[in-house]
Amino acid sequence: MNWWKEGKADSWILRAAFVLMLLFPAFYSPHTDVYMSSYYAGFSCTYFLFAVYLVLQIIRNRKRLFPLKAAGIVFAVLLLVYNLFSLYFNYRYLHWYWEQINNTVAFMMAAVLIGFEVPVEGKDGNNVRFLMRCIVISSICSIIYYFRGYTNLLICNNQFILYQLPGDFYETRHYWLYSHKSEYALVLVTFMALFVAYRKKFRNRVIFGLSFAVLLFCLYLTHSWTGIAGVFLILLGAAADQIDWKSFRPRKWHFAAAAVFLAAGAAVGWKILSERNIWTLGDRIPIWKAVWKTILHHPEGWGMRFGTSMIETDTGLMVNNAHNVFLNQILRFSIPVGICFLLLFLGIVVYTLVKGRSFLLTGTWIALLILLNMDYSLMSTQMAPLFLIICLVSRYRQK
Repeated sequence: MNWWKEGKADSWILRAAFVLMLLFPAFYSPHTDVYMSSYYAGFSCTYFLFAVYLVLQIIRNRKRLFPLKAAGIVFAVLLLVYNLFSLYFNYRYLHWYWEQINNTVAFMMAAVLIGFEVPVEGKDGNNVRFLMRCIVISSICSIIYYFRGYTNLLICNNQFILYQLPGDFYETRHYWLYSHKSEYALVLVTFMALFVAYRKKFRNRVIFGLSFAVLLFCLYLTHSWTGIAGVFLILLGAAADQIDWKSFRPRKWHFAAAAVFLAAGAAVGWKILSERNIWTLGDRIPIWKAVWKTILHHPEGWGMRFGTSMIETDTGLMVNNAHNVFLNQILRFSIPVGICFLLLFLGIVVYTLVKGRSFLLTGTWIALLILLNMDYSLMSTQMAPLFLIICLVSRYRQK
């Protein structure tokens, strides 16, 4: 039973989940087209392994379950209320339970990793290194796939669906294994924060630089300038963490580096301004106003109508979602469910920031929250991996 006592089983399950998550994210859905299948993701092989991993951690730490700390009690009550509301509205109106199941696994992932301070790296300290290698391999495959002329690879209902953008589409973009360019951008930004936090786990600086460049190139292929702007926040946070603020005295090279950084940031800002109307946040403000009116007319949620029903904005734009993760939770699953989701998510944000106390983590969360509020950039099947990586980033200053 040494394999159990030494936690080897935990590492095997976690590494298998990493492989599935990054190279073979198979899931089941009532739909097989790119957008609708992502909106209605059911059973996921990756989430099944995450659930097994969570059960193992709860068994290992069962003696530490009680007494719960105040934060743990509040989170547990909120999660219970979220599930009760979800069950009620699903039974009465919505009839889609998998989002509730997947989100609950994701929130439990965050609670268990944070509450029990689970050593994700394993006894040999190589789980994070294994994860980063899988990320690099997946990213290289993504680049090859893009230059073969494809935008998205969907592994759904035992089928491989290779998706190409229409030839007359207004911009180039790349999704890889994800639902939309914004979700891929959010995932890549999270991966970059992980690479920066654990850069010492790379063999040398050259390999780190090349690996980071691969992720950056993938981000460029997504055509998400908001995501690229998020990278600047991550790098700025990482640089701030290296400074001893008590004895800091600026030198000439600091000003030179700041000038280069600002110039690059200005170039990205100019690119965003040239493609988007900044005064309407790229048409987001009229979308949010129209969606909020729809929410007030349907406080019980759209349920299975989501994705097929359209909303018209004051500017005449037709959309099928709120272009905002938190508004979409309210629109899809009712006001009470959406509010519980928001409180649970923000609870994780605040707790990790207080626990981590790093500029890198702060910059990462700011970048992610911008992406989360500007598009439907996080499906339920990506929440658990997001929280896992955030937990890792929050711990890096303890190394």
